[in-house]
Amino acid sequence: MEDRFLAAGVAVLLLVTVILWFIRFFGEMGADFGTNRFAGWCLGRKDYEGEPLEGAEIVRVFGKAFLVRILFYLAGFFICTYFVEYYASMEQFTFENFLESWERWDARHYINLADLGYQDYIEDGQHLFLVFFPLYPWVVRIVHYVISDWRLACLCASTLAFCIGSVFFYGAVKEEYGKKIAERAFWLISLYPFSFFFGGMMTESLFFCFLSAGFFYIRRHKWFTAGVIGIFCSLCRVQGVLLLGVGLVEFFVTYRPIDAIRQKRFLQFVKRFMTKGIWLFLTLFGNLIYFGINQRVEGDPFRFQVYQKEHWYHEATFVSNCLSEIVSYAKGAEEQMRIAVWFPELVLFVLAFICILYSLRRHPLRMSAFLFVYTLVNYSVTFLISGGRYMACALPMFIILAEGTKKKKWLYSLILLISLCLLGVYFRAYMSGWQVM
Repeated sequence: MEDRFLAAGVAVLLLVTVILWFIRFFGEMGADFGTNRFAGWCLGRKDYEGEPLEGAEIVRVFGKAFLVRILFYLAGFFICTYFVEYYASMEQFTFENFLESWERWDARHYINLADLGYQDYIEDGQHLFLVFFPLYPWVVRIVHYVISDWRLACLCASTLAFCIGSVFFYGAVKEEYGKKIAERAFWLISLYPFSFFFGGMMTESLFFCFLSAGFFYIRRHKWFTAGVIGIFCSLCRVQGVLLLGVGLVEFFVTYRPIDAIRQKRFLQFVKRFMTKGIWLFLTLFGNLIYFGINQRVEGDPFRFQVYQKEHWYHEATFVSNCLSEIVSYAKGAEEQMRIAVWFPELVLFVLAFICILYSLRRHPLRMSAFLFVYTLVNYSVTFLISGGRYMACALPMFIILAEGTKKKKWLYSLILLISLCLLGVYFRAYMSGWQVM
């Protein structure tokens, strides 16, 4: 009975969100709703005053992001030295121990892929790690030519990616909303409770970098550049293909095809689409490359789906089923898993949809579109154990929170304080070997 109520509630929530979003989408493309009050209410977009990104800010934001990552590494050293029994019992915490402390969960798989490649990395006679996308191992392999230790190469690649991504993220927000909101968004994402993954030996920082760059150039209507960035984005994670949707939403809102039809200049819109918008579809090449790797290694372009289901217990499902499963685990799981995995995932889903609903009438449609679909993709699989990590790249969520607290400094400070406290809890848990993954 509880599952039915949950499924019905989620279905209603999704339906309402989709209806509101598409009414505004058609309105911004030029649809005429006449005097319809509901449609007029849906079209009540707020205009923001953006500011250009300046050269000096690029250096400043890059430096702040680098400092944030260094502070994380120092905090990790402190946690291991004083709070992790395995390391605290040692006479001396060495640099080798420091690298070892960050080599957790999927880190070893990415290192082995970088070292051995997909063809030669085999476990139990199978290529189980075809489920990992290739760009991060490739980047680490390149960095390894300069830095001989694989683990240090991973940390350097992640740190650099986060710093570059922070510049693009800050720039995209500033040019849309202004400096104040950009500053707040930067700190909200930097101190997100699971933001330590941006400095780890995983793909989060690289995905954040290319996703932020994609948002930045889509905002500037640099369609070819956005398409090229989309290739790299979709080589990082399966969700990278969503950058194509972000670009298409912005393109259609910018060139207003419905208005073009009404004014008998639709051919002009088609010409623009075929000469400019078409470049956005370059994003799909990243997926084709990944499918090609599966084909070359196992003779099946979709072999990764078999391993996802049989080895990693991930199977596509309706979002309410995922949420029901999370609730069930939260009730019956051991305390460590409840605190580290299931409770955060429930809270983040609710927070994401609060941001989506708030943004429908205020923010550019590409923001709510990405956050909506990105959240659904993340929460539409069975046995979701990395939701906190995945939502670190839900970029619009942090932007919407920053904008929503622009005139409420106390609320922004409260959110930042709560986030910082939770960050301390989950970072210590991660370094202590809890199942924060």
